[in-house]
Parts: sequence; C-alpha cells; structure tokens
Amino acid sequence: MTLAERPAFGRLAALAILAAMLALFCGGPIAAYCGLVIENSDALADRAALLQRYRALAGTKTASPAMPSAALLYADMPESQVSALLQETVKNAAAAAHVQVMGLQVLRGEAIGSATRISVRVRAGGDMASLRGFVYAIETARPLLYTDNLSIQSHATLPDVAPSTLDFQLDISGFKPGPPS
Repeated sequence: MTLAERPAFGRLAALAILAAMLALFCGGPIAAYCGLVIENSDALADRAALLQRYRALAGTKTASPAMPSAALLYADMPESQVSALLQETVKNAAAAAHVQVMGLQVLRGEAIGSATRISVRVRAGGDMASLRGFVYAIETARPLLYTDNLSIQSHATLPDVAPSTLDFQLDISGFKPGPPS
C-alpha cells in the first residue's frame, strides 16, 4: 500500500511533520524572543518609574539656602583676614606652579547680593606651562576663587622664536558672607 492509495494518511503525516516543526520552532527562537521581550518590558517599566520619580523631584521646589555652601565661601570674618588668606592662597599656587610673583595689589571689597567679593590683582611672570598650572590651581582651589581680566604680554625678540617668559596680570576674587540684610 502506498501513500497515493490512502490520501488521508499522507495528509495526517504531513500535518504531524508540520506540528513537530512548529513545536521545535516555538521552543527555540520564538521562546527566546518572548523571553527577551518580557525582560525588556520589565527594564522599560523600571526606567519609566525612575523617570516619574525624577519628574516628581524636578517639580518639587526644595528650600534653597540663603547662602551658598560653606565650602564655596571664606568664613564669616573681617575683610582683612579674608584678604590675607586669599593672598596666601595665591602665593602658594604661584610657588607650586613655578610662577614668579612681581606684584600683589589688594582691590576694594564689593558687596554682591548676600556675599562680599574680596579681590587681589596679581602681576607675575613665567612660561606658558607655569601660567596654565597657576590658573588651574586658582580655579580648583577651595574656597572657590574666580579669575578675571587676564592679560598676557610676551618678550619675543625675534618674530619666529617662541618667547620663553611671559608677563601676565589677572584679578583673583574670593567671596565671604556679606552683612545680614
């Protein structure tokens, strides 16, 4: 007896083979895909919850202090002491960066909002690397220092020769809490 004589048996065999192939296919790649989709949907739900928390935090107003952090300001002391501390910081930074300080001038204090700005004007000399090191040391110092009005002058004798020394001047400011208003 052949399959041609019994067409129903041939159809049943083809359906059985198709069912086996579908079972193998569903057990392999489709199951892995479904697992990946479930895993990613859980991660997406976690990210959505995190986003909602961030939006809630961004929407709430936190009580901002009247003064910035103490690490950013000098202590509440007389301007002369703050000026002396600022000068000492500048001298230490200059020594570490191999900068020769030629002059240090204390500028007038200025009330800015709820803080007082104490400034010094520095005239110094050095090469480009020492200038870079000096400015970096000042800008990363704590309490926070602010550099302003940088001017650089070179002493090149020949047009094609890079100058070995530079004269530069800059203002460096620190801040302390101002008088209570």
